[in-house]
Amino acid sequence: MKPFAIRLVPFLLAPLLTAFLLYLPDASLQRMRGGWEGVVLTDRGGHILYSIPTGSGGYQHRLSRDQIPAAVRETFLRLEDRRFYRHGGVDFLAAARALALNIGARRIVSGASTVTMQLSRMLYPHPGGITGKTVEMLRALSLEARLSKRQILHLYLNNLPFGYNTLGVGAAACTYFSRPLSELSGAQILLLAVIPKAPGLYDPFASEQTRAALQSRASTLAPFVDLSPDQIEAAMSTFRKGTPAFRAPHFVRYALAGLNNELDDRWKQLEPVSITTTLDLTLNEEVQRCIREHLAALAAEAGRGKGVAAEAPLQNASALVLDNRTGQVLAWIGSQGFFDEAHGGQLDGVLLESSSGSTLKPFLYAEALESGYTASSLLPDLPLTFGIGEGYRPENFDRRSRGPVRLRTALASSLNVPAVYLLSRLGLQPFLSTCRGLGFQLSRGAGAGLGAAVGNLEVSLLELTRAFSVFPNGGRLRDIDMFVEAVTTDGIRISLRGLEESRQVFREETAWLIAHILSDPAARASGFGTDSRFNTSFPAIFKSGTASEYTSLWCLGALPAYTIGVWAGNFDGRSAYGMTGSSLPASVAIEVLEQLNRTEGPDSFLLDPPAGLSRARICTASGYRASPRCPATRMEYYLEGTEPRETCPVHGRGISMERLLPEILLDEQRRPSILFPRNDMVFYRDDEATADRQTIEAWIVFDPSDPPEVRLNGRVLPASDPSRPFLPVEPGRYRLEVRGALGSDAASYTIR
Repeated sequence: MKPFAIRLVPFLLAPLLTAFLLYLPDASLQRMRGGWEGVVLTDRGGHILYSIPTGSGGYQHRLSRDQIPAAVRETFLRLEDRRFYRHGGVDFLAAARALALNIGARRIVSGASTVTMQLSRMLYPHPGGITGKTVEMLRALSLEARLSKRQILHLYLNNLPFGYNTLGVGAAACTYFSRPLSELSGAQILLLAVIPKAPGLYDPFASEQTRAALQSRASTLAPFVDLSPDQIEAAMSTFRKGTPAFRAPHFVRYALAGLNNELDDRWKQLEPVSITTTLDLTLNEEVQRCIREHLAALAAEAGRGKGVAAEAPLQNASALVLDNRTGQVLAWIGSQGFFDEAHGGQLDGVLLESSSGSTLKPFLYAEALESGYTASSLLPDLPLTFGIGEGYRPENFDRRSRGPVRLRTALASSLNVPAVYLLSRLGLQPFLSTCRGLGFQLSRGAGAGLGAAVGNLEVSLLELTRAFSVFPNGGRLRDIDMFVEAVTTDGIRISLRGLEESRQVFREETAWLIAHILSDPAARASGFGTDSRFNTSFPAIFKSGTASEYTSLWCLGALPAYTIGVWAGNFDGRSAYGMTGSSLPASVAIEVLEQLNRTEGPDSFLLDPPAGLSRARICTASGYRASPRCPATRMEYYLEGTEPRETCPVHGRGISMERLLPEILLDEQRRPSILFPRNDMVFYRDDEATADRQTIEAWIVFDPSDPPEVRLNGRVLPASDPSRPFLPVEPGRYRLEVRGALGSDAASYTIR
């Protein structure tokens, strides 16, 4: 008789084995159930953008249980494991029957692998043999202890290998029939179910022999699923080789990078099968079409002008469309063609940093409005030099100087000199701080100097578009959002929307004022003409920009609900001479906004100012409150309490516009300043013209209460108007000096 302790061993081993099967961590199973492999990215309308490949690069299209038709489940079980719901992972009856058949035939004619055992082999591949099969059976028992039958079948159908590096029935439907699984007929499902038995033997695309083998095997099995051989024959003609979807590739690549950053491990634990992104694929493809058509037109024009082999000055463009209300990305075009290797198509122009051109001016002017300037403040558009020594001498794009101009005109017309002057007054570091608060990284911000106002900073289209959206968005900056919801294995939809994180970076009144200025056709006429393409039939705001060497062309545009940013250039750094941000980028931005405006409908956001703004009628020349004598006036908007109180001195009291310059240009000490000529300038005399027809008119500004003494090479110049002395044109080196009680200034120049 056995000792009592020995008789207890089987009873003790049973719970230990159960604990082993249930609670031992299983990394492979966790990875299959909750990893990103096979998760499908879709646009907001459900259109497939991409299926995340497996670690080996396999194509998988993970489906929820509800997305796998009942006919698919029934067909695969009838062919693979008819007793699936009646065994515990290993079908011992089927194994005994297979053993008897194989012994009788003296070869392998039947197998007994259950669906659970096949899933076990997918998770833990082995070379075969008795040892491998034994481990496979034990692991199948473990799977049955951990998972429900429903879960096992679902994992099996989503991970079954079909050849062509395709895993799962969802991907297989695309690979073999180029259509969704839900659209397959019963005969097509049967053909699909046969292929995994021997993908090389039953390949419908490899040869006539493999195609015939597939049809023969499926016809033999057809009665088991209530089909006829004729239905199988008809279905054979529907094979269409498909490829995995890869739409909006630049956006997909950025979204994939953000998955692990923005969606933590708890989403993986919920077994996601698909993630809906914010992208609007229809809009994305429309923006892509628009870019390609405009680039093609440019190439055709270049061919006509310089021969068919001539290359257009622009080879690439990028665009980004955001929803202002949520920060969601609606369209993301990184280049004119992702697979255009000749022009670096896989580079992403939305993320690349380039010279900002004039695109940062709206943020500079917003800072100015919040620092005490108004839309009617006068700014100098004069040939000014900033800094010591040779200094920095900005010029407008058209190389013209307009004298004193209102802030509204300076911004809307994108004048360079007033912007640099404004930055010199506000300070570079505060402006850089404002830009960083708007999300700009400014990786090369050090040493930008006052040129930061007109292009010395490098920014990305993503940063610019997001920052520009603050103006139609009431001064609020929203975080970029790319994901809407995740669908789990059980078909549960879980919201992935952000909390619409936003922060107020400018006052609502300031944001509205900047938007109003950037939509003002009259104010932009000085820089863009009266027939500017920005004079759209719908209310919109625009800001264009051009890098100094024509390497980057920009256009930003916005409606109340949407903001678009467009960049154009060449990824190899070649210049697009003669082109500006108001050319191709503007054409794309306007065309897209026109379409969005038709969809969204009209909006009067520019007609309804916030409550914190007041109005006053001003003189368009001086910016002061209008007098009855002012020939041109307009209503201007102001932050409450900043309206001009003084009546126009130019038309009211007969003071010239030049007499207003000291109020604009003089520093706090009100020292006299030489505006022209500046230090180290060189002039060339025209020997063909008489001396009396050649003059240099100096430009000096000073406090009217302190008229200075003007000296040239130490000699006092007699002048009735010390602000405009005429200088000799004889060759030589000259030093011009001005001295007053409040201070002095000097400049040396040469005539040749």
